[in-house]
Amino acid sequence: MLNVYLYAKRVAIAALVVLLIVTGFYLLGQHAYFFLLVFAAILLAVLFCGITDWITAKLHLKRGLSLLLAVLFFFGVIIAAFWLIAPTVSEQVQEMRQTIPQAVSRVQDWLSQYGWGQKLVEQVPDDMSKAIPKQNAMLSKVSGIFSTTLSFLADLFIVIITALFLASNPALYTTGLTKLFPLRNRSRISEVLGKSYATLKSWLVGMLSAMAIIGVSSAIAYSLIGLPLAFALALIAFFLAFIPNVGPWIAGLPAVLVGLTVSPQMALYTLLIYSAIQMVESYMITPIIFQKTVDLPPALLLFFQVLLGIFEGALGLLLAAPILAVLMVLINEFYVKDVLEAEPVDASKEEQTEGKIASSEV
Repeated sequence: MLNVYLYAKRVAIAALVVLLIVTGFYLLGQHAYFFLLVFAAILLAVLFCGITDWITAKLHLKRGLSLLLAVLFFFGVIIAAFWLIAPTVSEQVQEMRQTIPQAVSRVQDWLSQYGWGQKLVEQVPDDMSKAIPKQNAMLSKVSGIFSTTLSFLADLFIVIITALFLASNPALYTTGLTKLFPLRNRSRISEVLGKSYATLKSWLVGMLSAMAIIGVSSAIAYSLIGLPLAFALALIAFFLAFIPNVGPWIAGLPAVLVGLTVSPQMALYTLLIYSAIQMVESYMITPIIFQKTVDLPPALLLFFQVLLGIFEGALGLLLAAPILAVLMVLINEFYVKDVLEAEPVDASKEEQTEGKIASSEV
């Protein structure tokens, strides 16, 4: 009778676990964008908490005041940066609207010299007005862009407010999460949450350092060779460097096109210099930075970026690296250490314990 009870209990627990896993994957698939926004808020909260902890340790202030200074510092740096470089970047972006079409025209002329290139050029209409949508379609696209912009701003506002709430009292939310688990597992859950926080904070430090190096080195290199729009292109390189593997090389395309408007030699110099910056950053600077922070397997990261990019577009591609960093911590702690590397449990003692529990319940 007791064995039947234990067997039925194990089957019920296994069925419940499978049901929870299936439900989790279903919700994740149906509402992945929502979960990505939540993770973005958590990531921003980790950044706020990291700055807050540093201010508290250095100035010995209360956490609330330190958080206020951290938020003011974060947004102050962003506003100051745009205030200083916005006029120059604005002028250069206006120039890019003229230089990029010129570069495309030069590429078409170069492709026309070859048979395979001629076929590609023939796909582009001679009269570009035919490619311009009609008035109704134009108004529809403009309204679509407007609604998309409003949706983005609303999502950004929600992420920032949520991050502020999380950063103001992180213990409240971590303690609430651990209470969802049995009492015997709460200390372990709290430990893994602490490791996940440390991993995200280290990843942010490493990534922001790499972004700054790429942005500054690109601005200096572009200015030295006389490439037009140096600051605007360097700013693009800085922001796209947040997306490992993919982003930096996407940022190199407009730089090469701008160089092509000057001369083919300038485009070649731009390509060589930007490639050199990326090679040095990828094989020398980044390994040194992430060796002390978070080291993600490049092939696994690229696969994960492609996967999230396919399912959730730009937001999935943007958050793929920090999500993978957290997943690696969870898998290593809960599966590798707690399951694969755990010491074997004496089955007879476990059955005796479960038998006592079952007897007491009966």
